[in-house]
Amino acid sequence: MAIEANEISEIFSPALNEEYTSRFQCLVKKIGDVFPNYRELLIKQEISTTESCTPENDFEGLKYISALRVLYDLTQQGWSLEVQNNTELYLTMLTENSNSKDYIRNRLSTERKAQFKVDSTLRFINYMERVKVYHDREISIKNLIGSKEALIEAINNNQRVVDPYIQLVTHSIDEHTGYRDIDIWRYFRYTWSIPYKTMPGRNLFYLVRDRAQEFHPVIGIFALGNAVLNLTVRDNEIGWTVDAIRSTLERKASKEISTQEVSQTNGKKVTSKRTRYLETEEEHIARITAYSQKIMEVLLGNLKNAINDIYVRDLGYHRGTKYPSEEKINELKRLYEELREQAIDNKKTAKVTDWEDETKKILFKKKRAFELAKLLDAMRWFNHFKCDSYIKWLDNMIKNEQGRKAINVALVANRKTKIGSNMMEIIVCGAIPPYNELLGGKLVSILACSPIVIRDYTEKYKNKVSEIASRMKGKRVIRDSRLAFLGTTSLYSIGSSQYNRIKVPINDEFTLQFKKMGITEGYGTVYFSKETTDAMMRILELQDGGRRINNVFGEGTSPRFRLISRGLSTLGIKADAFLKHYSPRVVYSIELATNTNEFLLGYTDELNYSFDITSNDDVNKKTQGLIEYWYERWMSKRLHTVDIIQRLQAFTPESIMLSYTR
Repeated sequence: MAIEANEISEIFSPALNEEYTSRFQCLVKKIGDVFPNYRELLIKQEISTTESCTPENDFEGLKYISALRVLYDLTQQGWSLEVQNNTELYLTMLTENSNSKDYIRNRLSTERKAQFKVDSTLRFINYMERVKVYHDREISIKNLIGSKEALIEAINNNQRVVDPYIQLVTHSIDEHTGYRDIDIWRYFRYTWSIPYKTMPGRNLFYLVRDRAQEFHPVIGIFALGNAVLNLTVRDNEIGWTVDAIRSTLERKASKEISTQEVSQTNGKKVTSKRTRYLETEEEHIARITAYSQKIMEVLLGNLKNAINDIYVRDLGYHRGTKYPSEEKINELKRLYEELREQAIDNKKTAKVTDWEDETKKILFKKKRAFELAKLLDAMRWFNHFKCDSYIKWLDNMIKNEQGRKAINVALVANRKTKIGSNMMEIIVCGAIPPYNELLGGKLVSILACSPIVIRDYTEKYKNKVSEIASRMKGKRVIRDSRLAFLGTTSLYSIGSSQYNRIKVPINDEFTLQFKKMGITEGYGTVYFSKETTDAMMRILELQDGGRRINNVFGEGTSPRFRLISRGLSTLGIKADAFLKHYSPRVVYSIELATNTNEFLLGYTDELNYSFDITSNDDVNKKTQGLIEYWYERWMSKRLHTVDIIQRLQAFTPESIMLSYTR
């Protein structure tokens, strides 16, 4: 099949038994015989027909239904169906569309609309939009949408246009409207183009509101959630990869390219490349000598700390072992495989009273055996390459595959503790119209990194028991919960205007800045419907004799991703191909302290903020300073760079209310 340069093509051939393979081939032939706009209807009809006559325990029938649901979801994501030779079904996608905002919104629209078909969601929207009486006044969610008339009046009278403040969302009642704070946040979150899904783990939700108007309408919303465990562009930037270490060992240099016209050649030009070193050989050797010792000591410390955080009494390992044997490592691997087969239908313990008892359960004994084997194997290779020179020690490991794997295990051991406690992701961030016209998105982005947020996070989690770490160690573990780093990713390949050029000084020594770290296409599951994931869960239950994915601590990260990835593999469908976004996104980082990178690498336990986190006055003052900087740097200038009055006049509250737009 001929493929265009800007086109991706993947065969769709699920692994079905003879009966359902025959039915699928019949469907493929029908798809090839009809016009493209009828193809999705054929798939839906086949799903409906098959479901009506398939028993709930018919594994092969359910596999066929799941495969059809996956196929239908993919057609909603922008994949086109092409039939070759009347029997082969190919899915194609034009990558040139990946830069189109409308195209990406359209890919998200099917699942977004699906959430509004759920009865509980419809009841919620009706509750928020219908008029109620609160403090003798008629109130609805409309009162929390900014008044364009009030904004225009303030602009025309040269008054302060907005007076923003940040509000941590709880289940408390809003004094101005009588709604719960969390319901206000939830309502406006539904206006996003990305479907709303609850996020497990650590999270914080915020409203940014305008006290300049009655009812304090919502300028924007944001939320922090767990940081992504593996993100190559971020990990390279921080120094958490073998490639980053290798790069640090190289002599600092800049590449210069020059073009020169060659005489007597009628203007012919030649290009030459030149390397200009930024340090002498002596400076280079001195730097990497110090670096090699420091990084090797940190890596070994990471391994030792990780081993010490594992309960080992029932694993046959003695903590005093300096040189772990290959036999012991293989014994742990065999134990892991035995326990993995037994880890079915895991249940979450509602309230743990005995962490040692908890860690001995099959799920965590399995996890401990796996982790310990991996750490001991890494330690074995560190011992294998050890020599008197730290530079040679590190260099020899980097040149060897097993050595690189051992270094990566040591890096991950540190990375996991930092990601779970000291890093968060901005998972929701944006302005609510009409404040978007006043660059409210930039304000919300800035406030997501504010001293108030850092303090709130520290206060909320400083005494929080780490569920997984405690289950792994067999005793109560409380991780350091000072927030050092925030990351976020744009929805579009061109980046995000609300993040671009954000550089806000907090004091003379520190500037808050959104830095572009790179581009990632990434993987995700937001495009797959609930019906599809439910179908996959059922076939995996039948295949495994129970549930291996139960959304409980210890099974692994991203249960939805693991479910769909395993489900696709069970169906014989390429998971890598169809879980990939195919829409490049810009990855941003925000360092929250002057020594964030040194802290994340494990060079220091200190974290130096540009404010006094123990002083509420200083926290509030510095946060207000960010608001004022936004007001003068962006909002005030906005009043003169566009026809702001005309834009505000064009706004209607109904344009964002869910009963009108869904």
